[in-house]
Amino acid sequence: MSAPLLQLDQVTLRFGGLTAVDAVDLAIPEGELMGLIGPNGAGKTTVFNLITGVYAPSSGAVSFAGRPLAGLRSHEIVAAGVARTFQNIRLFGSLSVLDTVRVACNRHRAASPLQSLIRLRAFRESEAAVTRRAEELLELFNLLRFRDAEARSLPYGEQRRLEIVRALATRPRLLLLDEPAAGLNPAEKLELVALIQRVHREFSVTILLVEHSMRVVMGVCQRIAVLDHGKKIAEGSPEAIRQDPAVIEAYLGPDHATGLFHH
Repeated sequence: MSAPLLQLDQVTLRFGGLTAVDAVDLAIPEGELMGLIGPNGAGKTTVFNLITGVYAPSSGAVSFAGRPLAGLRSHEIVAAGVARTFQNIRLFGSLSVLDTVRVACNRHRAASPLQSLIRLRAFRESEAAVTRRAEELLELFNLLRFRDAEARSLPYGEQRRLEIVRALATRPRLLLLDEPAAGLNPAEKLELVALIQRVHREFSVTILLVEHSMRVVMGVCQRIAVLDHGKKIAEGSPEAIRQDPAVIEAYLGPDHATGLFHH
């Protein structure tokens, strides 16, 4: 069996006397679409921050493509092939939609810093290639019509979509989606399910999804891990998670299972 693309081995994070993530093991093979769920404060976004270098583990190890991520800065982890979106949208609001994606595409530009400085032909060709790639991505996700608009002027749902496009522009092998359904209405959530499935299929990218909307999680994920108070309490197929007593109790208590996975 090949090594997992992403592996967390007994990862723990402590803030003083508080244990935010407690000895979590997680292994995601390349090509999987996996969910990470749990009640508020369970440690889900903290796990994302550990993967992307925002925090260093107090103990344990995070590895990507067989390479330990310890000591790497966030931009180095992006360069290694990990991209993320955020629970609270983080776009440079004054940038145009096109430039938002162009900036992310720059990780793969061909021109050297010296060529860029003195504007040689290679720089101009690289600039044109970056613009074409950004426009292609925007067209794929029906955002090219907003090409010259400021990112902050887009409707909320389109800003969510733009953030995913920006992440894809870095050409990741692993895409971390942090509550992409937050703030979306029911119709937009249905569109999001289709979008995530399309991204997974057409970009051949491994996805780890943190999400509160169980309708979205159950609609797209092949496997789900569940956190509660920083500990992993369950892992398995959506159907197994749906029926797991420990999961139901963590969310609602043992007497309130009805309807949990339908919102």
